[in-house]
Amino acid sequence: MDKIKWGPRLPTGLLKKLYRQDALGIQDGVLCEEVGLYLLNRCRTLILVYRKEVECPVCKKILKVPPEGTIFCTTDGCNWTISKKEYGEGVKNHYAYPGRAGAAYLKYFENYPTTKTYQEKIILIDTLIHSFHIDEKTNEPKKSIASKLLEGSKDGIIKFLDELFSENTDSNKEWREMMRNTIHGAKLK
Repeated sequence: MDKIKWGPRLPTGLLKKLYRQDALGIQDGVLCEEVGLYLLNRCRTLILVYRKEVECPVCKKILKVPPEGTIFCTTDGCNWTISKKEYGEGVKNHYAYPGRAGAAYLKYFENYPTTKTYQEKIILIDTLIHSFHIDEKTNEPKKSIASKLLEGSKDGIIKFLDELFSENTDSNKEWREMMRNTIHGAKLK
């Protein structure tokens, strides 16, 4: 049976290398594109899950995920199926629960393919990495979405980002304050 192709989370080493080089004034377009495409693929996965859809790994048709039962590909001649249980396990195993950040994933997914310059791409990447799940009742930031995008544990990712951005504490003061107020931010110094 063909398996769903989930967009993987970005290795933190790639993001660190991109940001370090950018800080040194080195605009590595190839590395930027690699990071950007990783995130684009990951956002696509999160958007599909958010919309309760899945891409058939055989014919690439987008299918609705039913509340229960089996997902059947409706393309003539394509016999791909997956149980709702297997689909749910895949979402869990690939940490593809989108949470309350659908707008951030969609904005990146829609805008990244049309960006032309290194500067435009790095801004979109940075904006996405710094996005938050939004509380439905208060419309306030609830927690960082970085754990949905980057490899590692939630606490490890928050620590990674804090270390990565702490070199310029003045410009990142607002972000760090927001992180302190999120679920996993209490561990920041």
